[in-house]
Amino acid sequence: MSVSLAASVDDLYRDVAMEPERWGDEAYGEWMASLTVDPASIDRRAARSLRRAVRMATKLQRFWSSPEAERYRGEDSWEARVDLAVGIPAWRPTLELAEQELEVSPSPEGFADVRRRFRMVNGTAWMEGVDYDEWVVQENADPIG
Repeated sequence: MSVSLAASVDDLYRDVAMEPERWGDEAYGEWMASLTVDPASIDRRAARSLRRAVRMATKLQRFWSSPEAERYRGEDSWEARVDLAVGIPAWRPTLELAEQELEVSPSPEGFADVRRRFRMVNGTAWMEGVDYDEWVVQENADPIG
């Protein structure tokens, strides 16, 4: 995957949280279509995570478009807006996508991204004390020995 789908979901969440009036069914469809020129290039696991992310974005949009959100409108951080409206469930699809991307294209950046997102979702560290190079060795170790 050349463009991080997890980062694309972050962009979606940021746009929806900051400008909810711009989003509706058509906009979500356009966003999904913009992810790739070939829908077959997105596997089933990633597609499922993306659908979950769009459902979270619709909840986010409904919250920030509602009158009860008025008292929170001064919040400038899009991440805090996501947390206020939807909470941890919004971040789960991004972790799944980051994990899938790390499986397909391991990189130090992807490793760091999974580590960051894992903490957001689970409230605990992932691979604490292990750096990317050590992780690669562990992932490629022969379990039979």
